[in-house]
Amino acid sequence: MKLKQFLKKVFEVYRPFKWAVAKVFVFIALIQALNLVTPYLQGKTIDALFDKKPLSQIWLLIGIALAASLIRTGLFYWRERYELNSVDFSIPYRMNQMTVSRLCEYSIGQHISENSGLKQSKINRGQHSLSSLAQTVLYQVIPIIVEVVLLTAATLYFNKIIGLILFAGVSLHIASMLYLNHVFKDEAEKVEKLEHKHSKFQNEVLRNIELVLTNARESRATKECGESLKSVHDAARKLWLGFVNLALLGGAVPTFTRFSIFAVGAFLVYQGQFTVGWLAVFLIWSNKALDQLSQISWLHRQLIQMYTSVKKYFDMLAVEPDVKVPPDPVRPDRFQGKIEFKNVTFRYKRRDDINNTDSDDDDENEYCVKTVVGPALENMSFTVKAGETVAFVGESGSGKSTVVHALIRAQDPEEGRIFIDDYDIRDLDLKRFRESVGIVNQQVSLFDHTLRYNITYGLNGKAIEISDTELDRIAEMSCVNRFFSRLEKGYDTIIGERGVKLSGGERQRVGIARALIKNPDILIFDEATSSLDSENEALIRASIEKASKGRTTIIIAHRFSTIRNVDKIIVLNKGRVAGIGTHDNLMRNCEPYRRLIENQISTF
Repeated sequence: MKLKQFLKKVFEVYRPFKWAVAKVFVFIALIQALNLVTPYLQGKTIDALFDKKPLSQIWLLIGIALAASLIRTGLFYWRERYELNSVDFSIPYRMNQMTVSRLCEYSIGQHISENSGLKQSKINRGQHSLSSLAQTVLYQVIPIIVEVVLLTAATLYFNKIIGLILFAGVSLHIASMLYLNHVFKDEAEKVEKLEHKHSKFQNEVLRNIELVLTNARESRATKECGESLKSVHDAARKLWLGFVNLALLGGAVPTFTRFSIFAVGAFLVYQGQFTVGWLAVFLIWSNKALDQLSQISWLHRQLIQMYTSVKKYFDMLAVEPDVKVPPDPVRPDRFQGKIEFKNVTFRYKRRDDINNTDSDDDDENEYCVKTVVGPALENMSFTVKAGETVAFVGESGSGKSTVVHALIRAQDPEEGRIFIDDYDIRDLDLKRFRESVGIVNQQVSLFDHTLRYNITYGLNGKAIEISDTELDRIAEMSCVNRFFSRLEKGYDTIIGERGVKLSGGERQRVGIARALIKNPDILIFDEATSSLDSENEALIRASIEKASKGRTTIIIAHRFSTIRNVDKIIVLNKGRVAGIGTHDNLMRNCEPYRRLIENQISTF
């Protein structure tokens, strides 16, 4: 992303606050203008003392200077109040809304394909840096620029020689900062790349902390995280030491400028071209301007770091969603539940961040999409009638869960078409369609919130309309009522992160309740009983039988006990349909199915 594009995106983000920022700018200009007044009055007071002016005139000058300072303090107070009310909290809120909204536009497949720790690192650093960038520019950079411009302009107005010296010093200092930006921008991006790699690795360790502890690998984890962070610090230290060395040379410019003004000013006073009071004014003005510029080096380092983080963040949000809804999609009130796959070929895609690989290629596109070798589904065709309960079986890797991903448009197939009630799934309003589908996965995703919140999460804002009576009905259908009595606050019990207060079977039942409360037209169970013991499996199986009545139901399973009462079984083998029919029919005519059943029986 080039600098021009970067600035355009930043402007787009802050566009809603342009008038608020303009008002803050007015406050800043007034405050900085008053910074000119006090030194000017101090200089006039010095001249009045040298000229033996009446004491009343001297007191008047001091009083005006005091009034100007008090007015400046008042303006500063009102500026801070306005900033708090209109800018400081509004910008981070917009950042958060913009990020979540954009991420929700991406397909499920895009989220699955990117490392979650790396994504979270980019979001956290990017949002923080983008918000800090606004505050740094608005509250530090702009005031410095306004004050330096006013001070330089005032000095030029009152004395061309002193003014030109100050102008030259300011210009040279700014030029050195721009040069530093040019030299170190690319190196800062490389450090940012290493920081993201470290964040990704550390998140992986923390996410798998149970594995670390159960294998007694604490020392290894600590060592590897330390080595990863050390590589970041070594690169950052080298970068910023080089920055400081060059900044030191640039920092010599203000020192030479300051003493040049002092020497020339003293000579002009000696020549009688202006007074000692005016010398004091010029020295104060030039010192304030040069002191403000000295802060630029420190701020410049911050801005470079912010730029690299925000750039990564913008690059991530700039990726186009790969599943798109047409401008005028089909929105049926209800779905009958007929499902048809026609010659569907599906390959998983992986999204790689170029800047987090070892490649040195300078590519404006931060991401590349790679197709995983070999199709997960190949030329697959089948039909599920409305209201049928259909099981998909097959060995691990045969494509069972991929059928679910294709069905909910986690990612569009490479070839072929999928139809829901004879509508091409690409023509449907995706939000409306997903509202009509209930899914229970092998690992049920749960929030660290109440049982009520987790069950009603899929209701799209209608949870408040659900009574405890309705929850009780769903709890009975999903067998949640079997463990409800031990919950200290009933539906308002906090179930912990990932449902840690519940057993595996109980979490599955909460997942079934969440799917059922939507009253879905299509219900999908993706290996919902695969990790359960026989007692919990029996309970979940009973829940599935209750839940599947009157709606199309897809069951992804590997246990015969889970699928024995279905209307139809579809056997998958290496991404293809190997057979379709009843259990008895398939035992006679489908070798892959017969092998699955025989292998299952042999394990008992």
